[in-house]
Amino acid sequence: MQRTNDKCPLCGVPVRIIRRSDGAADHYEHLELDEIDALPNPIPPGLDQYLKSCRKGKRTVALVGAAFTTGPWAPYGEPNVEVWCLNETHMSPWVKTEGITGWFQLHPRWVFNREHRSGHREWLTRDWPFHIWMQQEYDGIPRSVAYPLRDVQAQIGVVKGEHKVGGIFSSTFAYMTALALLQGFERIEFYGIELVLDGEYAFQREAMAFWVGKADGMGVEVWMPEACHLLEMPLYGYDELRRGDGSILTPPENPDT
Repeated sequence: MQRTNDKCPLCGVPVRIIRRSDGAADHYEHLELDEIDALPNPIPPGLDQYLKSCRKGKRTVALVGAAFTTGPWAPYGEPNVEVWCLNETHMSPWVKTEGITGWFQLHPRWVFNREHRSGHREWLTRDWPFHIWMQQEYDGIPRSVAYPLRDVQAQIGVVKGEHKVGGIFSSTFAYMTALALLQGFERIEFYGIELVLDGEYAFQREAMAFWVGKADGMGVEVWMPEACHLLEMPLYGYDELRRGDGSILTPPENPDT
């Protein structure tokens, strides 16, 4: 048997293909996250040139998540482009801290103070050349800056009853996007942000859809990779219909009747 690394043709996640002596695929094995993160995943040259041309003359920020699918594609160190990362993604070998211009750790202190294999608590205490946006400034974290929550909330014009909605923040990505709008960026690019799984990510997608729409309504260009699962849905009424329980309603044999 021969083992080779490849990508799943359905989801694009790297897997290890086990091949027989004649070269035919026998089965595949999952790779551990640290194995995946260590694999090379450069941005396709054509796409890289296209994005550079789109950014010309526009104040651009790249928001980077933890997904290996497109996270390594972020324009680290590119002139006139800011790159913002978050949480414990510094443990991924493809995150290049020398090209970062902003970091976000918006969890309460008891969360980031926990012991973790990433050494995140110690990492925060270093004197980095970029701000670390947090709930407040913390002693012992020299680059911590208080996130301007009231200012970003003031951008929301939606009213429920007699009060403005101020809580459309269900993920750090939402906070990052809102701050990018507050700071007047003309173009926002997403890398390594999928929110594709159910559970926590399903809870987070609604707010992200709001802030992407808010950006578009303000005339801000938003770009995300083709493989990104944000805003990925069929056209209701045209492509499919669903019942109240979420199941898909299938047409009759003669749908024109």
